[in-house]
Amino acid sequence: MTASPDILRRSASLSAAPAAPAALLEPALAEVSGPGAEPVSLTLDYAGAARAGVSVVVEAWVDRATRTLVFAHGRLLAAEDGALVATGSAVFRRPGAAPAAP
Repeated sequence: MTASPDILRRSASLSAAPAAPAALLEPALAEVSGPGAEPVSLTLDYAGAARAGVSVVVEAWVDRATRTLVFAHGRLLAAEDGALVATGSAVFRRPGAAPAAP
């Protein structure tokens, strides 16, 4: 299955919570992965400090997908100057896909 070239973009405001980038990126990554997609892993890399309340642009896209898994990537950019705030990648299991055996 091929990846979609579509990129989800939305504006948001960064909260003061330490996990604010994750709280913005994870739902966007889940959304591009499709309805009912279940998270398997999430990796987040911080690029620089950002102040609470700063406006950011959230971007997310599907890098590739298989019958059972979706590999999604995203980033947060400062709305003012486009500076990178954080990047993230995630793997989601598609609905109906059997979970891995323990």
